[in-house]
Amino acid sequence: MKRLFTAAVTAACTLLVGISSTFAQDGPPQFRPVEMWACNLNDGKDQGDMDKVYEDLVEDMGDTAYSAFQLDPYFVSGDIPFDFLYLGAWADGSTMGSSLMEGEDTSDAWNDAVTCPASLVFASTWLNQPQNDGGNGEFILTVSDCTNGHAISNGQAAGAIRRYNDYEKANGLDVGTILWYPAYGHGGADFDFKLVHVYPSAQQLGDSFSWYVDNQAYTVRSDIMDGIVDCDEARVYTGRTLMNNLQPN
Repeated sequence: MKRLFTAAVTAACTLLVGISSTFAQDGPPQFRPVEMWACNLNDGKDQGDMDKVYEDLVEDMGDTAYSAFQLDPYFVSGDIPFDFLYLGAWADGSTMGSSLMEGEDTSDAWNDAVTCPASLVFASTWLNQPQNDGGNGEFILTVSDCTNGHAISNGQAAGAIRRYNDYEKANGLDVGTILWYPAYGHGGADFDFKLVHVYPSAQQLGDSFSWYVDNQAYTVRSDIMDGIVDCDEARVYTGRTLMNNLQPN
């Protein structure tokens, strides 16, 4: 299965290329602010109503350096307290500040369609960003909560994940990998960061699973990460791009 996924994943990474800056191997990492809203459709409202809100949002944002995505739960456990997640990414903190100062004309329509009891901001950075190859605006996202080992820094944990990424790439799997660090709204989060993987389709998610088993990659992952960082079972979301005004780093 050597090189099976090197090109396949690049399409999905194009969709999320704006959502993160890069975690350079040399020098400090670069971050972009990402807002996450956990939302429920109001009584009598459906996805069609929300799509109309998105149309107005895209017009309202104009050429602001901002990208937006909707994530729908796909493989998750227990009772999920939201219908979908809305993600928005700014080019940098100053752009976020300007956008928040200006406000949005769509806020009334948004509140009429959905109620979003939780809103958070992450500092987001690419750990592994494959070359971009276009895409159709849809993708699969997996998200895990990660906790650093005792006296282990975020940088050391990220380094371990990077080493595992390098092993994957050397053996034909080139998966988009993003780290989300809690910034605003988390209030005593029980994790240090979220590990995010991007796939262009459910087929590629399944092919990645087969690669993981066929290569017994779980043994390599354990050798690299045990005692450094522990990440829980990934939740899986289907995603679609609503707008993308950000350029790759």
